[in-house]
Amino acid sequence: MLPLENARVLAANCGFHSSRPSRMIAVSVPINLPMKYFVRIVAASMTVSFFAPCAFAAEPAASATPAPHRAEGAGGSERKLFDETYQFIFFATLEGLYRDGVSGADVESLLATKGTQGGYLNFIYTCPICMPVEGAIVTYKLRPRIDHLKVENYQTQEHTFGLGLVKEVSEDLRSDKASVRLKAVNELVSKWISYRMNHSSLTNAQKKSLVEELQKRRKEGMNALRNFAAGSNGPKSMEAFAAGYEGGDECAVCNAALQMPLKLKAR
Repeated sequence: MLPLENARVLAANCGFHSSRPSRMIAVSVPINLPMKYFVRIVAASMTVSFFAPCAFAAEPAASATPAPHRAEGAGGSERKLFDETYQFIFFATLEGLYRDGVSGADVESLLATKGTQGGYLNFIYTCPICMPVEGAIVTYKLRPRIDHLKVENYQTQEHTFGLGLVKEVSEDLRSDKASVRLKAVNELVSKWISYRMNHSSLTNAQKKSLVEELQKRRKEGMNALRNFAAGSNGPKSMEAFAAGYEGGDECAVCNAALQMPLKLKAR
């Protein structure tokens, strides 16, 4: 039997090489090589490919395309895509959905769009407060089962913790009247964010800083709404990006983040 170390040498002499980026191993073997040696060569090839990744790392890159730039840390000049404020809003919403036990039907109401091509009825595209709320609702929509009980009740059927929204709120979320629907959205999100704010371990200074950041993001969301209402992205800007806010009113979700009630014109 050919020793394993000798098999490695023979494998190299027979044309053992690697190719990036797939790092697949190719072995050229003489036609008259006995089968027992061939088996040892294959084994050696697999051993080298498994235990020597640094050999491949030393090879020149196959492509000159630079790696994507990573956002810098807390002391950097770039704001992270999903920074602490984004995460606070996201998790406040996700926790609220679970605690209230929002049903699948109510989730669909929250994520309703204007037809099949229009934008969301309850959110404003690019709004830095609407987007994490929308993201949390989409995440909750994809929730897996969380119980291991054979008891069949609302919680196990809906895969959630709470017992669902009261009937009146569910009906308001399905209303065709924007003033009714957005008021319900405002009150729900306001409750969820308030709960997390009051039950978090944030210091008073941290809470103050968070509120100031939410105020800045509310202004950004309101500016986006006004731009869409002005048709800055085309004549159908509102239909595509803020379908539920035809009059260019206040953002229901932005106000909710700051515990502000929604003032909308009845229509």
